Amino acid sequence: MARRVSDRSRSARARLVVSLALTVTALMFTVVLQLAGTDYTALALTCTGVGIFLSTWFLLDVCISWKDDLDRRRA
Repeated sequence: MARRVSDRSRSARARLVVSLALTVTALMFTVVLQLAGTDYTALALTCTGVGIFLSTWFLLDVCISWKDDLDRRRA
């Protein structure tokens, strides 16, 4: 019988998915601004970099909460 995923793990996964979606959107926006040759490319690139950092942070949170779930099930 499959056990239910904890709320902490579920919210960590939701944060990761939202962060990845926003980062990909920011990346596409940066590419379009670069091709258009506007002055806002640096700002968009900064937002994309912050999104990559946050996505990595949230991925680590997912891994840690998943390991906690596994340890809790074994105990």
